[in-house]
Amino acid sequence: MNKTSKKKDSVRKTRVDGIETREAIIAASLEEFAEKGFELASAREICRRAGVNSALLSRYFGSKEALYRIVAKKLFGDLGAPLANLSDNVTDEVSWRAAVREWVSDMLFMTIPTEKAQKLCAALFRHEVTRPTKFHNEFKESFGRPVYEGLKKLISSKMKDDVKLDLLTSSIWAQVSIYALADEKWHKSFRPKGVTSRKWSEIVCDHICESIFIALDK
Repeated sequence: MNKTSKKKDSVRKTRVDGIETREAIIAASLEEFAEKGFELASAREICRRAGVNSALLSRYFGSKEALYRIVAKKLFGDLGAPLANLSDNVTDEVSWRAAVREWVSDMLFMTIPTEKAQKLCAALFRHEVTRPTKFHNEFKESFGRPVYEGLKKLISSKMKDDVKLDLLTSSIWAQVSIYALADEKWHKSFRPKGVTSRKWSEIVCDHICESIFIALDK
């Protein structure tokens, strides 16, 4: 192997190692931030979980703050962004009802503890609501508000009174949020015996959607 080939292999290995290291740190920080919240999360513990030298967090992300932004965007953005634009696909009554159900179902899906990404998202959401960080308003405007407005836009096609529109939208938001804010022990204590968390999520979704449709059919 000539010197040029060795150099190319070395560069390629560095790039692969860099990508793998970044992903390992992000994966570890997802769990650390979800478990402890931003303030109590430790950069050293994140690196320990990732199995990397602590200096690499600064090298690849700059700071714990910058890493937290990336994690929040990954969790809130990936799971929430599709809900902001559901009304774009509404063409008739059937597609409208399907869009409303999708919004409610996806929000409740965060509460299913067997789905890791959703569980982490719900945990981070709980931390931001109960112990707001300095990023709270930023996340609210970047992720929370678009999702809320996505629901409001769906409801507005059936309800023109602004006061009632805001009341119904905030009421639906509150219903799904209370499930996302509760931990698994709380869910289990109220879930009927023998009913799985996934099945219970479907039952709750049906209940909320039925209430919405009845309210808007009046």
